[in-house]
Amino acid sequence: MTKTTNETTAIYKTLSRQSMVDVTNKVNTAGRLTYQFPAGSAGESYVVFAYYLVHTGFMEQRSPLSVIPGVPQSPVTSYVQNGSWVVDHFSTKGAKLVTDFWEQHLLNGSDTAQLLKQVGNYVWEDSQEYPANILWTPGLASSFQTSHGYSVNKYLPILLAGNSGFSTSFGSSVIPIYYVTDEIDSGASHVADYRQTLTNLNAQFLQTLTSWAHSIGVQSSTQVVYNLPMDMLANIPDVDAPETETLGFSHNIDSYRQYAGPANLAGKRIISSEAGAVQLSAYQQTIPELLWDLKRSIVGGVNNFILHGYPYTGNYPNSTWPSWTTFGYRFSEMHNRHQPGWDFYSDFMNYISRVQYVSQSGVPKRDIVFWLKDTSFTSVPTRYWPTDLQNAGYTYEYLSPDDFNLPNAQVLNGVLAPSHQSFKAIVVRGNDTLTSSGVSKLAQWAHQGLPVVFSGGIPSNISGTSGVSSSSIKSTLTQLLSLKNVHSVPFTNLAQSLSSIGITPRTAVSKGQASNTTWFTNWREDVSISTSYVFIYNDATGLPRGSGASTGNITFEASGTPFVYDAWTGNKTPVASYQQWQNTTTIAIALAGNQTTILAFERGSKLLKSSVHVEHSSEQLKTMPGANYIVNFGHKSCSAKLSNGSTITVPSSDFSPIALKNWTLTVESWTAPSNMYDVEGTVKTNSTFALNSLVPWNQIPNAKLSNVSGRGYYTISFTWPPASSSAATGAQLNLGSIIHTARASLNGFALPPLDVADAKADLTPYLKKGVNELQVVVATPYGNALRPIWANLKSYGDAPNLLAGVTPPVVAEYGLVGDASIVPFVG
Repeated sequence: MTKTTNETTAIYKTLSRQSMVDVTNKVNTAGRLTYQFPAGSAGESYVVFAYYLVHTGFMEQRSPLSVIPGVPQSPVTSYVQNGSWVVDHFSTKGAKLVTDFWEQHLLNGSDTAQLLKQVGNYVWEDSQEYPANILWTPGLASSFQTSHGYSVNKYLPILLAGNSGFSTSFGSSVIPIYYVTDEIDSGASHVADYRQTLTNLNAQFLQTLTSWAHSIGVQSSTQVVYNLPMDMLANIPDVDAPETETLGFSHNIDSYRQYAGPANLAGKRIISSEAGAVQLSAYQQTIPELLWDLKRSIVGGVNNFILHGYPYTGNYPNSTWPSWTTFGYRFSEMHNRHQPGWDFYSDFMNYISRVQYVSQSGVPKRDIVFWLKDTSFTSVPTRYWPTDLQNAGYTYEYLSPDDFNLPNAQVLNGVLAPSHQSFKAIVVRGNDTLTSSGVSKLAQWAHQGLPVVFSGGIPSNISGTSGVSSSSIKSTLTQLLSLKNVHSVPFTNLAQSLSSIGITPRTAVSKGQASNTTWFTNWREDVSISTSYVFIYNDATGLPRGSGASTGNITFEASGTPFVYDAWTGNKTPVASYQQWQNTTTIAIALAGNQTTILAFERGSKLLKSSVHVEHSSEQLKTMPGANYIVNFGHKSCSAKLSNGSTITVPSSDFSPIALKNWTLTVESWTAPSNMYDVEGTVKTNSTFALNSLVPWNQIPNAKLSNVSGRGYYTISFTWPPASSSAATGAQLNLGSIIHTARASLNGFALPPLDVADAKADLTPYLKKGVNELQVVVATPYGNALRPIWANLKSYGDAPNLLAGVTPPVVAEYGLVGDASIVPFVG
């Protein structure tokens, strides 16, 4: 040992690799080591490391005998009721232990096995969150030797740093000592070999579970690898429905792209997500916040959601109103029948289901793929930070070279994975980590015509001790530059470089206003019905609610007749105005902040389509959802050129909006019963207010609604047609962005579900001459109502978890807020 580096979080010491010796064979049966150390130089010292393989004994589910009972515990009559231990996740034996338990105790001799085949879908496992100082399995040393040709034992001292489980036994008060070698890479190649071995062994575990799931008539779904030092991208293909999560992936689009790449290449129909969990947000999450999470997931490649969560809704021992609450009130959300908004959940749940349907149809199409080799995914950070690609409309995913041998990883006509993502190019960056097998496959693809783009130089870092020299690998890559389809470009302005070599996005974005938002797209191609679907999302992350409206054009690499699929209502409406060439279609898009739309390009001889459409107009025209008329909301009448060459005049609908003031609001306050432990006893009381503007409840003068949750019933009357707009033939309701949930009716007729990002509805079918009555019902989360009783809340005997940072909710804004109006139009 020659050098010590002290840091605040750890002490690092350097070992001479040449001096490192495995002396296990020098230990006698009494456990004593006899060894003669060579003479050392000044400043050097020797260290003896002793390692013991000990089970962590970590219980995923504690025994009732060890629980401090806040509620009555079930009797323990055998080991089956005595808690459960985490099994070895790096061997087939560990998987077999799980499957044997199921076979012997859950499926044997009962109707469960048959019921599982009838109604079950997945055997599912949560993310791997178990402690270990170093992840290990009894077979690791032999597997390491077989894979890498040398013994791991010598390098055990350098494995301690960064190779633990979800947590360690060191404790926060201990500053650990970590070791590196005096090699050029400080021993990183040996650590990479260890992590690659872990990855391979975990793949065996997953494959065993998947095979067993198939044997009992279901599929496997697992939250694969993340949290641990393995190559996540390598093992995702080993389960039927790989699952990510919004919490662990920090709601990050780029992180989802990393997860989706291998899953899509492996042909997985479902990429699932445990969605909506946010720390310190129990009873405070709004539906737009939840949907923001889901929309970002969709454009990252996720297409199936399990909402977090739905807790038990009955009376539970030692648990108070409003409901039994999981995780010590730490995470959102308690989606169940006790929520004031529960009766309105179907509106946004139907939206999610329609988006999922489209996102599971056909196969995904992406523009480019990034090379990504990493041996640790304890976190899943952004891998491509610049915004130039997404601003230009490019879509992309990531693949590990471990994925390059998947059956669909073929090149045809210069396209990678033509039956799936159809990548137009692969990008390898100067700071990427290479593998010898990956470089061989890359060279093969390049010679088959796939465009290869080296961004920022040719990388030189090699993962592990491959046995192939870095100079040989670099020589192979350098030789590829002689091919006309291989390009070396700067790291910056990648989108510009791709465009200059003829690689264009399937959705070329040209935005107008609101440059502080970003448009993301997700393309699905269903060749069975000759339809292309494109989900478009205007991401306004970080902007105030209700801001971020954006307009622009997108040119799609698609032909056929374009339709708007309204995921909120289920309506399918032809696009009113677009320009089309042989293989491309340009459409003007206008979206509110965090709003989405779905466009479908339908082709085929059986397609019923309009004979003509608008190709150009001086004002933006809109087809009203579910209707067969177009509206010009511009300031003046406009001429519109049709696809048959003729020109028509579309009258302006520039009428003065009817500002909706003077509302009557009845607040139905939902509060706890006198018996706090009765979750069925919600007390509801009404208060009525006259409003001349729509402000949050806590800002209504003298209303004292800061600690009130529940529902709000807004009513207002207006006369139709208005004197200033007597020529109008219809009207649109504009409520702006919604805080939580809202449902509207006109003259007793329910309006279609409202998009919470920009709540608009066509009132035309429900209008009558004379006085019309509009009602809007909103609901709130429970946060404000829990503030006064926070100290009295209990869930299975425990108060909200102060140790985890759980504190009473801050006062939140509830109700209809902003400027509501009715906009007359001529259609």
